[in-house]
Amino acid sequence: MSPMNERGSDAEDEFLSHLPPDTPVFYYKSQFRLESLQPPESPYDSFVVIKAFPPELLDHLDEKLPGRLDYSLSLKVLILKMPSRPHEAAAEEFGAMLTTLANHMKVRRQISYLGSSRVDGEDRKKQADRSWAPVRTQGKFPSVVLEVGYTETAAKLERDIAWWVRQSEGRVKMGITIDIKRGSHNIEIKSWIPARPFTKHVRLTASNRQVVNRDTSLQPPLRIAQKIVIKKGGNGKEPTIEGGSLIIPFKSLLLCEPGEGEDNFVFTEDMLIHDIADFIWVAIEKEEAEKRAK
Repeated sequence: MSPMNERGSDAEDEFLSHLPPDTPVFYYKSQFRLESLQPPESPYDSFVVIKAFPPELLDHLDEKLPGRLDYSLSLKVLILKMPSRPHEAAAEEFGAMLTTLANHMKVRRQISYLGSSRVDGEDRKKQADRSWAPVRTQGKFPSVVLEVGYTETAAKLERDIAWWVRQSEGRVKMGITIDIKRGSHNIEIKSWIPARPFTKHVRLTASNRQVVNRDTSLQPPLRIAQKIVIKKGGNGKEPTIEGGSLIIPFKSLLLCEPGEGEDNFVFTEDMLIHDIADFIWVAIEKEEAEKRAK
């Protein structure tokens, strides 16, 4: 495959909006080679776009594809996200802390740790960075989703988390975004929930049959439940944090009220700084050291 510069439809442009401007775009051909998918060398998250990608090949190549996938069935456009080292550190350490909290409350065995398992929506197939659900839940959507970004803009993160909540029609109860800022290396963590409860919109067909209208424009927007900013201390100063502890309600993750000895999942300020942010900053330092050594 070779890069292409053709302009797509408005829907395609919308799907690809907020990707870095240097994202390479390829056109799928039968001689498709995975090793040709090389984004520009970067210490940040990278992306590759493949247009006209056949949907029937997605399952066949799923585990062979580099990075995490985001695929539009109607557009036949595949976005592959290549996470950076700081990105992976954020996702891994956040997941480890959630496991620690679950073990402390003895609910570890009640949670399915879904990692970056793919979810197939009506017109989009997507992987989150991490996701969780009750062990005995029904359906394909998780209850809590994490998306991480280490790019130029937080817009794609917010669009992605909105898709999870809205496409699931509220079955995803909470989305978490971790936005690692380039330059300052400050870390912005947000939790997202629907602005109002989801309701089913019913319409009549030509034969007077009632069907659920799944037009996402009718669904409630998201609102920020919490915003936390962690700033890296410079010149020997300690890191600072604004916004307090991050709280994932017990009911949002496990879809039931907490019992005796159970409570919300609380990521304290100390945990956010020393068990998550510190690991992200170490990963950034390693990336920058390797870049200087080249």
